Amino acid sequence: MFCYATLLLALLTSCATEKYYYQVYEITSQDVSQKEDVLCFENADCRITYNLWSIGGNLSFLIHNKTDKNLYIVMPQSFFILNGVANDYYSESSYSHSVTNSTALAASSQMSVRGLLTDGYYWYPSRLSRQIGTSIGTSTTETVEKKEVAFVCVPPKSAKFIIGFNLSDHIYKDCNNNSENYPKMTSSVVRYTQDETPLSFRNRIAYTFNEQNSEVNFIENQFWLSSLQNYSEKAAISKQKIEECETKTRKVQRSYTMYSPNKFYNRYIMNPAVKKKYGVRKNTGDDMY
Repeated sequence: MFCYATLLLALLTSCATEKYYYQVYEITSQDVSQKEDVLCFENADCRITYNLWSIGGNLSFLIHNKTDKNLYIVMPQSFFILNGVANDYYSESSYSHSVTNSTALAASSQMSVRGLLTDGYYWYPSRLSRQIGTSIGTSTTETVEKKEVAFVCVPPKSAKFIIGFNLSDHIYKDCNNNSENYPKMTSSVVRYTQDETPLSFRNRIAYTFNEQNSEVNFIENQFWLSSLQNYSEKAAISKQKIEECETKTRKVQRSYTMYSPNKFYNRYIMNPAVKKKYGVRKNTGDDMY
């Protein structure tokens, strides 16, 4: 299990960098339950797990086939629905994969993707460009173009990881109280009901056990923003000295104090107009950035 909360970063010596604040969003769902480090939905056929924690949030998920038959995700009938607007998981895109072999010892591989690309267990939305290595001397290049698949097969007793959509990069501000927007430690908690929330989203997954698409099952997990809170860097980041077992050197491990798989965050700096009125705050060396 990956540790989403822990950040291993170099200690910066500059004292004049901007101070960051963190707005943390708590997401509620009646369809999933929190188990250890994930949010989990489960029925007789499959188990779906999420971890929303990231900048801007992300609804990527792992789908595990519990049965003894191939399970097919029907991508054209699967959607990410944000505030009532449906986003397609399937867009009939294609991708190209170019491999260049050099006469020297080095080689390069470059991939340009539009839509969803399968690379092992991983699916890449939007556009991705990746280059590995360096090419030297004469070379030959081979390009293979493939289309997105409408059915993603998950073999029996195994799982596939589907990279989903980002949730929101919007920062909610209190127009009447800047101390809430830029707290010394933490702001007051703002709470929302399911009816009045500014952010709601659904993950609608269609699946079947045959590619003829004769019997399609649907899973729809619904989520909404139930609370948000602002944190200063001091409140958001904890530090602990650890010793590496091989080198015996001590390093600072930094982690988020507000981490949870049902939360995500956005980072922001003080508005220039507020900075001009109240003065510039500088880092002290204990700050993370």
